[in-house]
Amino acid sequence: MCYYNGMNTLILAETNDFLLKNLWWMIAIAVLIAIGAFFLIEALLAKKKKNPKVKIATKSEYLLALGGEDNILEKELKGSRIVVKLTDYSKVDEEKLKEAGVTGFIKMSDKLTLVIKDKAEVAYQVIFGNND
Repeated sequence: MCYYNGMNTLILAETNDFLLKNLWWMIAIAVLIAIGAFFLIEALLAKKKKNPKVKIATKSEYLLALGGEDNILEKELKGSRIVVKLTDYSKVDEEKLKEAGVTGFIKMSDKLTLVIKDKAEVAYQVIFGNND
């Protein structure tokens, strides 16, 4: 039999009884929370590794990879893409463009679209400057 000498002591005793009766449930909940936190952190780290910083190369690197300045007939900036019309598409070196920060290519019959994600405008200014 337990004797209590006040309301605060009664609440404390009831809380202790509750904790002791439900100890395994609380341990299980704590383990689930820890596992969830682990997978959340793992997912955030994997996403960070998946999206490497986009490199912006020099003007000469881009132009060399596109087959030279005289190979470019037209150019246009469209959001996260640079659209170029070339005289000879066989001169394009896709590997060098990837090294220069191009993340994807869209080939059409008369145009080549370079996908550069967040840095397209910066890359366009590096390659072509303000001489539109």
